Amino acid sequence: MSRKNHTSFRDVEEALLAVEKLWHWRLPPLFKQLYLNELESLLAPCEFFPAGDIASGIGRAYGQFPQFLPFGRVAGEESLYGFYLGQLILEAAPPILYWDEGETFLRPVSCDFDAFLRRTVASGRYESDDDWPADANLDRARVEVIQSKLNLSSELFSESLPRNDTEFHQRLVRLDSQDCVSLCHLGCAARSSGDEERALDYFHRACEAAPWFGDPYYLLADVHRRRENFERALAGYWAVVQRAAPLCTRTWEWDLGEDHPDADIYEIAADELSQFDYAATDEMKSSPLWRVITRNDPYDPDIREQLAVRYEDDGNSSEAERELLSALSFCGGERSNQSDRIYARLLALYERSHRDRDASLIVYDSSLPR
Repeated sequence: MSRKNHTSFRDVEEALLAVEKLWHWRLPPLFKQLYLNELESLLAPCEFFPAGDIASGIGRAYGQFPQFLPFGRVAGEESLYGFYLGQLILEAAPPILYWDEGETFLRPVSCDFDAFLRRTVASGRYESDDDWPADANLDRARVEVIQSKLNLSSELFSESLPRNDTEFHQRLVRLDSQDCVSLCHLGCAARSSGDEERALDYFHRACEAAPWFGDPYYLLADVHRRRENFERALAGYWAVVQRAAPLCTRTWEWDLGEDHPDADIYEIAADELSQFDYAATDEMKSSPLWRVITRNDPYDPDIREQLAVRYEDDGNSSEAERELLSALSFCGGERSNQSDRIYARLLALYERSHRDRDASLIVYDSSLPR
């Protein structure tokens, strides 16, 4: 809700308060600065939603990951950017995620909103070959306002452009040392040049940067698989399936060579666990999840819901939540008795755990149309 649309400072302030009420969360100061200074429409490649629209629930959808709080659209795409407020995330500075609406997966973008703003400038300039911000008709004074109000370094707007994608991801890691996706890309580049030890280092750093994201564990496992170190490979694949399915992407996100299968990261990890089960530990095989992954259809929402019930009966609420979130995603956003029932189970789980924000978001999402 920019004042360019004839709204007052007070209107924007009230809209931001309404966003906080909807999300049950206090917005980061820099996010508020962006809107209160009418800067949200000037930061390509993110098309920020007006604050009033966010308060009205724009971007939220039936069947979507409830802890994803969308604030803008990827320029030229239908996909979204948003905050991720998972259970183990630091509330004061949550990471920013990309939601692929077509493929329905989530992947990290930046470690927090401050880093996201730095990234928008760096990626906007690189992707437009430096036509942005100049092409947006921003005069030098306006750029200086953006820099000062959002605490952005002048170097972001003036330093020479990266010469290729590898240099680009190196710059993003310099701007955000916890940039999980860039660390993965750099690991893939090192691997393609034959430096597997350096690749493993990048992948380990990526796991530490976003431990809730499945892809870096898969990339680690794939290196060990090629080395025929199947015990380490199995540990990586097992880590993948211990994440919620929407927190894994597709193999074509990474440069893994022409002979690598194009499929879901989650699917390949499940297949590899079945193929190399002789290398699995007793702890893996004793887990209720093991049989679902290796003997059943891991994409069957009925099976995942049943597993969630078993975990609930055993008092394992975090595992039950993972299974319910995965089951909800496998329902494909279709309103049905099953998806409604999964929402009800999630609501009960969050209420028992006194997770009021999650419970409120579940109530909101479950009332949305398909």
